[in-house]
Amino acid sequence: MPARGHLPRPAEISFTNDVFSFWKLPEAWRAGTERIIEESERSAQHYLFEEYLDDRRRRPSPLLNYYYTFKDLIPTGVRHWLNSIAIRNRRRPAFPDWPCEDALLRIWRRGLAAILERWNAQDAWHLAFWPEGKSCCVVLTHDVEGPEGLRAMEPMADLEERYGFRSAWNLALEQYPIDWKRIDQLRARGFEFGAHGLKHDGRLFRSERDFQTLAPRIRAIAREHGLCGFRAPSTLRRAQWIPQLECDFDSSFSDTDIFEPQPGGTCSIFPFFLDRKVVELPYTLPQDHTLINLLGRDLMPTWIRKARWIASLGGMILTLTHPDYCGSGIYLEAYAKLLEYLAGIDNAWYALPSQAAQWWRLRACAKLQIADGHPFAGGHPGAIVPRLLSQEPLARWECKAWRGF
Repeated sequence: MPARGHLPRPAEISFTNDVFSFWKLPEAWRAGTERIIEESERSAQHYLFEEYLDDRRRRPSPLLNYYYTFKDLIPTGVRHWLNSIAIRNRRRPAFPDWPCEDALLRIWRRGLAAILERWNAQDAWHLAFWPEGKSCCVVLTHDVEGPEGLRAMEPMADLEERYGFRSAWNLALEQYPIDWKRIDQLRARGFEFGAHGLKHDGRLFRSERDFQTLAPRIRAIAREHGLCGFRAPSTLRRAQWIPQLECDFDSSFSDTDIFEPQPGGTCSIFPFFLDRKVVELPYTLPQDHTLINLLGRDLMPTWIRKARWIASLGGMILTLTHPDYCGSGIYLEAYAKLLEYLAGIDNAWYALPSQAAQWWRLRACAKLQIADGHPFAGGHPGAIVPRLLSQEPLARWECKAWRGF
Protein backbone atom coordinates (compact mmCIF):
# COMPACT_ATOMS: atom_id res chain seq x y z
CA MET A 1 0.00 0.00 0.00
CA PRO A 2 1.15 3.61 -0.43
CA ALA A 3 3.74 4.93 1.98
CA ARG A 4 2.31 6.69 4.99
CA GLY A 5 2.73 10.43 5.38
CA HIS A 6 5.99 11.69 6.84
CA LEU A 7 5.26 12.18 10.51
CA PRO A 8 7.65 12.51 13.42
CA ARG A 9 7.94 9.22 15.24
CA PRO A 10 10.35 9.85 18.11
CA ALA A 11 10.95 6.97 20.43
CA GLU A 12 9.02 8.60 23.26
CA ILE A 13 5.84 8.98 21.18
CA SER A 14 3.36 6.30 22.14
CA PHE A 15 0.44 5.67 19.81
CA THR A 16 -1.84 4.55 22.59
CA ASN A 17 -5.47 4.92 23.60
CA ASP A 18 -5.20 6.10 27.21
CA VAL A 19 -7.07 9.07 28.67
CA PHE A 20 -4.05 11.40 28.55
CA SER A 21 -3.43 10.63 24.87
CA PHE A 22 -7.12 11.05 24.11
CA TRP A 23 -7.47 14.49 25.68
CA LYS A 24 -3.87 15.64 24.93
CA LEU A 25 -3.48 17.56 28.20
CA PRO A 26 -0.45 19.71 29.17
CA GLU A 27 2.63 17.50 28.90
CA ALA A 28 3.85 18.66 32.30
CA TRP A 29 0.82 16.96 33.83
CA ARG A 30 1.89 13.52 32.68
CA ALA A 31 4.20 13.03 35.68
CA GLY A 32 2.14 12.00 38.65
CA THR A 33 -0.78 10.66 36.64
CA GLU A 34 0.82 7.37 35.56
CA ARG A 35 -1.63 5.24 37.50
CA ILE A 36 -4.64 7.02 35.99
CA ILE A 37 -3.13 6.66 32.51
CA GLU A 38 -2.42 2.94 32.91
CA GLU A 39 -5.86 2.18 34.31
CA SER A 40 -7.57 4.15 31.55
CA GLU A 41 -5.59 2.30 28.87
CA ARG A 42 -6.80 -1.03 30.22
CA SER A 43 -10.38 0.22 30.50
CA ALA A 44 -10.34 1.65 26.98
CA GLN A 45 -8.92 -1.55 25.52
CA HIS A 46 -11.80 -3.46 27.11
CA TYR A 47 -14.17 -1.60 24.79
CA LEU A 48 -12.02 -0.67 21.79
CA PHE A 49 -10.93 -4.27 21.21
CA GLU A 50 -14.32 -5.73 22.18
CA GLU A 51 -12.91 -7.59 25.17
CA TYR A 52 -16.35 -7.42 26.80
CA LEU A 53 -17.17 -10.23 24.36
CA ASP A 54 -15.81 -13.71 25.01
CA ASP A 55 -13.06 -14.90 22.67
CA ARG A 56 -15.44 -16.97 20.58
CA ARG A 57 -17.61 -13.94 19.80
CA ARG A 58 -14.60 -11.77 18.87
CA ARG A 59 -14.13 -13.76 15.70
CA PRO A 60 -16.45 -14.88 12.89
CA SER A 61 -18.84 -17.65 13.84
CA PRO A 62 -18.14 -21.09 12.30
CA LEU A 63 -21.82 -21.18 11.30
CA LEU A 64 -21.08 -18.47 8.75
CA ASN A 65 -19.15 -21.04 6.72
CA TYR A 66 -22.45 -22.78 5.92
CA TYR A 67 -24.10 -19.48 5.04
CA TYR A 68 -21.39 -18.52 2.56
CA THR A 69 -21.47 -22.00 1.02
CA PHE A 70 -25.06 -21.42 -0.17
CA LYS A 71 -25.16 -17.58 -0.27
CA ASP A 72 -24.76 -17.22 -4.05
CA LEU A 73 -27.51 -19.78 -4.69
CA ILE A 74 -30.12 -17.70 -2.86
CA PRO A 75 -31.76 -14.72 -4.67
CA THR A 76 -30.78 -11.41 -3.07
CA GLY A 77 -34.30 -10.47 -2.02
CA VAL A 78 -34.88 -13.86 -0.39
CA ARG A 79 -31.50 -13.65 1.34
CA HIS A 80 -32.34 -10.23 2.82
CA TRP A 81 -35.73 -11.53 3.94
CA LEU A 82 -34.18 -14.54 5.68
CA ASN A 83 -31.52 -12.37 7.33
CA SER A 84 -34.22 -9.97 8.49
CA ILE A 85 -36.14 -12.81 10.14
CA ALA A 86 -32.97 -14.04 11.82
CA ILE A 87 -32.15 -10.55 13.12
CA ARG A 88 -35.66 -9.94 14.45
CA ASN A 89 -35.52 -13.24 16.32
CA ARG A 90 -32.02 -12.69 17.65
CA ARG A 91 -31.98 -11.84 21.33
CA ARG A 92 -30.93 -8.23 21.74
CA PRO A 93 -27.76 -8.05 23.86
CA ALA A 94 -27.68 -6.08 27.09
CA PHE A 95 -24.52 -4.41 25.82
CA PRO A 96 -23.64 -2.50 23.73
CA ASP A 97 -26.73 -0.35 23.29
CA TRP A 98 -27.78 0.63 19.78
CA PRO A 99 -27.62 2.97 17.97
CA CYS A 100 -25.74 4.96 20.64
CA GLU A 101 -23.44 3.60 23.33
CA ASP A 102 -21.66 5.93 25.77
CA ALA A 103 -19.64 3.50 27.92
CA LEU A 104 -16.25 4.62 26.57
CA LEU A 105 -17.24 8.28 26.70
CA ARG A 106 -17.82 7.82 30.42
CA ILE A 107 -14.31 6.35 30.73
CA TRP A 108 -12.87 9.46 29.05
CA ARG A 109 -14.89 11.74 31.33
CA ARG A 110 -13.98 9.94 34.55
CA GLY A 111 -10.31 9.83 33.63
CA LEU A 112 -10.31 13.54 32.84
CA ALA A 113 -12.00 14.31 36.15
CA ALA A 114 -9.36 12.27 38.00
CA ILE A 115 -6.50 14.14 36.31
CA LEU A 116 -8.09 17.54 36.98
CA GLU A 117 -8.53 16.56 40.62
CA ARG A 118 -4.90 15.42 40.78
CA TRP A 119 -3.79 18.88 39.61
CA ASN A 120 -6.48 20.73 41.59
CA ALA A 121 -7.76 22.34 38.39
CA GLN A 122 -11.28 23.37 37.41
CA ASP A 123 -10.35 23.96 33.78
CA ALA A 124 -7.35 23.28 31.55
CA TRP A 125 -6.06 23.45 28.01
CA HIS A 126 -6.00 20.44 25.74
CA LEU A 127 -5.28 19.93 22.04
CA ALA A 128 -8.47 20.20 20.04
CA PHE A 129 -9.81 16.95 18.61
CA TRP A 130 -9.98 18.30 15.06
CA PRO A 131 -7.94 20.70 12.89
CA GLU A 132 -8.24 24.41 13.61
CA GLY A 133 -10.61 23.67 16.48
CA LYS A 134 -13.40 22.34 14.25
CA SER A 135 -16.46 21.19 16.17
CA CYS A 136 -16.65 17.63 14.84
CA CYS A 137 -15.58 15.48 11.89
CA VAL A 138 -17.65 14.08 8.99
CA VAL A 139 -16.34 11.22 6.83
CA LEU A 140 -18.28 9.54 4.01
CA THR A 141 -17.49 5.94 3.01
CA HIS A 142 -19.10 3.34 0.73
CA ASP A 143 -18.70 -0.40 0.26
CA VAL A 144 -19.27 -1.52 -3.33
CA GLU A 145 -20.66 -5.05 -3.30
CA GLY A 146 -21.38 -5.76 -6.97
CA PRO A 147 -21.74 -4.49 -10.56
CA GLU A 148 -24.89 -2.55 -9.66
CA GLY A 149 -22.92 -0.68 -7.03
CA LEU A 150 -20.17 0.08 -9.52
CA ARG A 151 -22.72 1.57 -11.92
CA ALA A 152 -24.14 3.80 -9.20
CA MET A 153 -20.82 5.32 -8.15
CA GLU A 154 -20.86 8.31 -10.52
CA PRO A 155 -24.44 9.43 -9.68
CA MET A 156 -23.67 9.26 -5.97
CA ALA A 157 -20.35 11.04 -6.47
CA ASP A 158 -22.12 13.78 -8.45
CA LEU A 159 -24.59 14.20 -5.61
CA GLU A 160 -21.83 14.44 -3.01
CA GLU A 161 -19.97 17.03 -5.05
CA ARG A 162 -23.14 19.11 -5.20
CA TYR A 163 -23.00 19.41 -1.40
CA GLY A 164 -19.24 19.97 -1.30
CA PHE A 165 -18.25 16.46 -0.21
CA ARG A 166 -15.78 13.85 -1.37
CA SER A 167 -15.99 10.24 -0.20
CA ALA A 168 -14.12 6.94 -0.12
CA TRP A 169 -15.20 3.81 -1.99
CA ASN A 170 -14.11 0.36 -0.79
CA LEU A 171 -13.88 -2.19 -3.60
CA ALA A 172 -14.18 -5.98 -3.32
CA LEU A 173 -11.09 -6.59 -5.44
CA GLU A 174 -12.00 -9.91 -7.07
CA GLN A 175 -15.80 -9.97 -6.62
CA TYR A 176 -16.47 -8.23 -9.95
CA PRO A 177 -14.48 -6.75 -12.86
CA ILE A 178 -13.13 -3.29 -11.99
CA ASP A 179 -12.51 -0.66 -14.64
CA TRP A 180 -9.52 1.05 -13.09
CA LYS A 181 -9.71 3.91 -15.60
CA ARG A 182 -13.10 4.83 -14.12
CA ILE A 183 -11.56 4.62 -10.67
CA ASP A 184 -8.75 6.96 -11.73
CA GLN A 185 -11.28 9.43 -13.14
CA LEU A 186 -13.13 9.57 -9.82
CA ARG A 187 -9.84 9.80 -7.98
CA ALA A 188 -8.91 12.81 -10.12
CA ARG A 189 -12.10 14.47 -8.87
CA GLY A 190 -10.92 14.09 -5.26
CA PHE A 191 -12.49 10.77 -4.28
CA GLU A 192 -10.42 7.97 -2.76
CA PHE A 193 -10.53 4.19 -2.80
CA GLY A 194 -9.84 1.39 -0.37
CA ALA A 195 -9.75 -2.40 -0.33
CA HIS A 196 -12.87 -4.30 0.71
CA GLY A 197 -11.11 -7.64 0.76
CA LEU A 198 -11.21 -9.91 -2.27
CA LYS A 199 -14.72 -11.36 -2.12
CA HIS A 200 -17.77 -11.50 0.13
CA ASP A 201 -17.19 -15.17 0.82
CA GLY A 202 -16.32 -15.12 4.55
CA ARG A 203 -12.86 -16.61 3.99
CA LEU A 204 -10.46 -13.82 4.94
CA PHE A 205 -10.83 -14.07 8.73
CA ARG A 206 -12.16 -17.63 8.87
CA SER A 207 -8.83 -19.10 9.94
CA GLU A 208 -5.21 -18.04 10.15
CA ARG A 209 -4.41 -20.32 7.24
CA ASP A 210 -7.03 -18.61 5.07
CA PHE A 211 -5.81 -15.18 6.13
CA GLN A 212 -2.18 -15.93 5.34
CA THR A 213 -3.25 -17.30 1.94
CA LEU A 214 -5.37 -14.29 0.95
CA ALA A 215 -3.56 -11.37 2.61
CA PRO A 216 -0.62 -11.26 0.14
CA ARG A 217 -3.05 -10.91 -2.76
CA ILE A 218 -4.88 -8.03 -1.04
CA ARG A 219 -1.59 -6.29 -0.27
CA ALA A 220 -0.39 -6.66 -3.86
CA ILE A 221 -3.55 -5.29 -5.48
CA ALA A 222 -3.81 -2.47 -2.96
CA ARG A 223 -0.21 -1.47 -3.56
CA GLU A 224 -0.65 -1.62 -7.34
CA HIS A 225 -3.70 0.67 -7.31
CA GLY A 226 -2.85 2.99 -4.43
CA LEU A 227 -5.50 1.78 -1.98
CA CYS A 228 -4.48 2.98 1.46
CA GLY A 229 -7.53 1.95 3.52
CA PHE A 230 -9.24 -1.34 4.33
CA ARG A 231 -12.66 -2.53 5.43
CA ALA A 232 -13.34 -6.21 5.89
CA PRO A 233 -16.15 -7.83 3.85
CA SER A 234 -19.29 -8.06 6.00
CA THR A 235 -17.11 -6.42 8.71
CA LEU A 236 -15.93 -9.89 9.74
CA ARG A 237 -12.71 -9.08 11.57
CA ARG A 238 -9.88 -10.03 13.87
CA ALA A 239 -8.20 -6.97 15.32
CA GLN A 240 -4.80 -8.57 15.78
CA TRP A 241 -4.55 -9.66 12.11
CA ILE A 242 -5.63 -6.47 10.33
CA PRO A 243 -2.25 -4.67 10.70
CA GLN A 244 -0.66 -7.47 8.66
CA LEU A 245 -2.52 -6.10 5.63
CA GLU A 246 -0.18 -3.07 5.82
CA CYS A 247 -3.07 -0.65 5.45
CA ASP A 248 -2.73 2.93 6.55
CA PHE A 249 -6.09 2.83 8.29
CA ASP A 250 -8.92 0.37 8.86
CA SER A 251 -12.68 0.84 9.15
CA SER A 252 -13.92 -2.67 9.87
CA PHE A 253 -15.26 -1.83 13.33
CA SER A 254 -18.36 0.11 14.35
CA ASP A 255 -18.93 2.12 17.47
CA THR A 256 -21.94 -0.15 18.02
CA ASP A 257 -23.55 -2.56 15.58
CA ILE A 258 -25.49 -5.44 17.09
CA PHE A 259 -27.02 -6.54 13.78
CA GLU A 260 -23.91 -7.55 11.83
CA PRO A 261 -22.96 -11.22 11.30
CA GLN A 262 -20.20 -10.52 13.85
CA PRO A 263 -21.98 -8.14 16.25
CA GLY A 264 -20.21 -5.87 18.69
CA GLY A 265 -18.62 -2.44 18.60
CA THR A 266 -15.76 -0.36 19.94
CA CYS A 267 -18.01 2.15 21.74
CA SER A 268 -15.84 4.88 20.20
CA ILE A 269 -17.06 7.85 18.17
CA PHE A 270 -13.44 8.95 17.73
CA PRO A 271 -10.51 7.36 15.84
CA PHE A 272 -8.09 5.23 17.82
CA PHE A 273 -4.95 3.19 17.28
CA LEU A 274 -5.32 -0.44 16.32
CA ASP A 275 -1.56 -0.71 16.80
CA ARG A 276 1.41 1.67 16.42
CA LYS A 277 0.86 1.90 12.66
CA VAL A 278 -2.83 1.48 11.89
CA VAL A 279 -5.50 4.02 12.78
CA GLU A 280 -8.99 2.62 13.26
CA LEU A 281 -11.83 4.77 11.92
CA PRO A 282 -15.00 3.12 13.27
CA TYR A 283 -18.17 3.68 11.30
CA THR A 284 -20.58 5.50 13.56
CA LEU A 285 -23.83 5.87 11.60
CA PRO A 286 -25.98 2.74 11.18
CA GLN A 287 -25.48 1.09 7.81
CA ASP A 288 -28.09 1.63 5.10
CA HIS A 289 -28.25 -2.16 4.64
CA THR A 290 -29.15 -2.61 8.31
CA LEU A 291 -31.95 -0.07 8.27
CA ILE A 292 -33.35 -0.96 4.84
CA ASN A 293 -32.99 -4.72 4.55
CA LEU A 294 -32.81 -5.99 8.13
CA LEU A 295 -34.95 -3.64 10.21
CA GLY A 296 -37.24 -2.15 7.56
CA ARG A 297 -36.83 1.36 8.95
CA ASP A 298 -36.80 4.75 7.33
CA LEU A 299 -33.22 5.90 6.97
CA MET A 300 -33.50 9.54 7.91
CA PRO A 301 -34.84 9.51 11.52
CA THR A 302 -32.13 7.15 12.76
CA TRP A 303 -29.35 8.74 10.71
CA ILE A 304 -30.18 12.29 11.76
CA ARG A 305 -30.68 11.50 15.43
CA LYS A 306 -27.40 9.62 15.64
CA ALA A 307 -25.50 12.26 13.66
CA ARG A 308 -26.89 14.99 15.91
CA TRP A 309 -25.77 13.07 19.01
CA ILE A 310 -22.23 12.57 17.69
CA ALA A 311 -21.91 16.20 16.57
CA SER A 312 -23.13 17.42 19.97
CA LEU A 313 -20.18 15.61 21.58
CA GLY A 314 -17.58 16.66 19.00
CA GLY A 315 -17.02 13.16 17.63
CA MET A 316 -16.60 11.63 14.16
CA ILE A 317 -19.68 11.00 12.02
CA LEU A 318 -18.52 8.24 9.67
CA THR A 319 -21.09 6.86 7.25
CA LEU A 320 -21.14 3.41 5.68
CA THR A 321 -23.50 3.24 2.71
CA HIS A 322 -23.68 0.94 -0.29
CA PRO A 323 -24.31 2.26 -3.80
CA ASP A 324 -25.91 -1.14 -4.43
CA TYR A 325 -28.77 -0.12 -2.09
CA CYS A 326 -28.59 3.69 -1.89
CA GLY A 327 -27.62 4.47 -5.48
CA SER A 328 -31.08 5.18 -6.87
CA GLY A 329 -34.72 5.91 -6.13
CA ILE A 330 -36.06 6.81 -2.70
CA TYR A 331 -32.89 5.70 -0.97
CA LEU A 332 -30.74 8.04 -3.03
CA GLU A 333 -33.19 10.79 -2.12
CA ALA A 334 -32.76 9.92 1.55
CA TYR A 335 -28.98 10.00 1.13
CA ALA A 336 -29.29 13.47 -0.43
CA LYS A 337 -31.20 14.63 2.65
CA LEU A 338 -28.46 13.21 4.88
CA LEU A 339 -25.82 15.09 2.88
CA GLU A 340 -27.84 18.28 3.19
CA TYR A 341 -28.00 17.84 6.96
CA LEU A 342 -24.29 17.04 7.30
CA ALA A 343 -23.34 20.01 5.12
CA GLY A 344 -25.22 22.26 7.51
CA ILE A 345 -23.42 21.21 10.71
CA ASP A 346 -21.76 24.30 12.12
CA ASN A 347 -17.95 24.38 12.01
CA ALA A 348 -17.58 20.70 11.03
CA TRP A 349 -14.45 19.30 9.38
CA TYR A 350 -15.30 17.35 6.21
CA ALA A 351 -12.52 14.86 5.62
CA LEU A 352 -11.57 11.83 3.59
CA PRO A 353 -10.68 8.76 5.66
CA SER A 354 -6.99 9.14 4.79
CA GLN A 355 -7.07 12.73 6.05
CA ALA A 356 -8.78 11.76 9.30
CA ALA A 357 -6.23 9.00 9.92
CA GLN A 358 -3.31 11.28 9.09
CA TRP A 359 -4.67 13.93 11.43
CA TRP A 360 -5.07 11.50 14.34
CA ARG A 361 -1.42 10.47 13.98
CA LEU A 362 -0.25 14.07 13.76
CA ARG A 363 -2.22 14.99 16.87
CA ALA A 364 -0.79 11.96 18.70
CA CYS A 365 2.74 13.18 17.96
CA ALA A 366 2.09 16.70 19.25
CA LYS A 367 2.66 17.74 22.86
CA LEU A 368 0.81 20.52 24.59
CA GLN A 369 3.27 22.97 26.14
CA ILE A 370 2.51 25.98 28.34
CA ALA A 371 4.95 28.92 28.29
CA ASP A 372 4.23 32.11 30.25
CA GLY A 373 0.62 31.03 30.49
CA HIS A 374 0.29 30.60 26.73
CA PRO A 375 -0.50 27.12 25.35
CA PHE A 376 0.98 25.82 22.12
CA ALA A 377 1.45 22.51 20.31
CA GLY A 378 5.17 21.86 20.56
CA GLY A 379 6.67 21.35 17.11
CA HIS A 380 3.28 21.40 15.40
CA PRO A 381 1.99 24.93 14.85
CA GLY A 382 -0.91 25.69 12.58
CA ALA A 383 -3.82 23.26 12.41
CA ILE A 384 -3.27 21.77 15.90
CA VAL A 385 -4.71 24.32 18.28
CA PRO A 386 -5.12 24.38 22.07
CA ARG A 387 -8.66 24.61 23.36
CA LEU A 388 -10.05 25.02 26.87
CA LEU A 389 -11.87 22.02 28.25
CA SER A 390 -14.69 24.35 29.26
CA GLN A 391 -15.23 24.91 25.52
CA GLU A 392 -15.33 21.19 24.76
CA PRO A 393 -18.82 19.64 24.69
CA LEU A 394 -17.58 16.19 25.71
CA ALA A 395 -15.79 17.58 28.78
CA ARG A 396 -18.96 19.39 29.86
CA TRP A 397 -21.24 16.48 29.02
CA GLU A 398 -23.23 15.00 31.88
CA CYS A 399 -23.23 11.22 31.64
CA LYS A 400 -26.77 9.94 31.37
CA ALA A 401 -28.19 6.56 30.50
CA TRP A 402 -28.92 6.48 26.77
CA ARG A 403 -32.26 5.09 25.76
CA GLY A 404 -31.97 3.44 22.39
CA PHE A 405 -34.53 3.83 19.65
